[in-house]
Amino acid sequence: MATTGSTQQPTDVPKKLDCFHVLIIDDNEIDREITTHHLGAAWPFEREMATDTAADGREALDKMHGKHFTLIALDWKLPGMGGGEVLREMRRMGVRIPVVVLSGLHRHQIEDPLEQLGAAFLNKDEMNPDTFRAAIAESIRLLRFAKPA
Repeated sequence: MATTGSTQQPTDVPKKLDCFHVLIIDDNEIDREITTHHLGAAWPFEREMATDTAADGREALDKMHGKHFTLIALDWKLPGMGGGEVLREMRRMGVRIPVVVLSGLHRHQIEDPLEQLGAAFLNKDEMNPDTFRAAIAESIRLLRFAKPA
């Protein structure tokens, strides 16, 4: 245990700088918890993951102004500013990080060019650690080819 005046941290506590920060944007609290659970089980990196959440698009964009995230899990159907608007605004702001779009809809039901915007798609009903891991990899791959807004 660290003593007063000591600059050492206990070895079992990860440093904030060693974490990847992930933003989960969903208006449904249960869906945020399910997403967090599957994402935690799928996390393909050796570094720790720290999650933050937003219940709507405006809150999410505000959080992106103050913090750097490594990955964003974005619900498509959000109140007010929908997932498509959030994604396009992120790209206009210069936020070039991987995005996994989550929805109860199927991909063919979403007309927006997610892939051109550097975002992978994952149906919520098909979400599990394996599909989430594949979507993360796909979002990283797609981001390389996405054109800045």
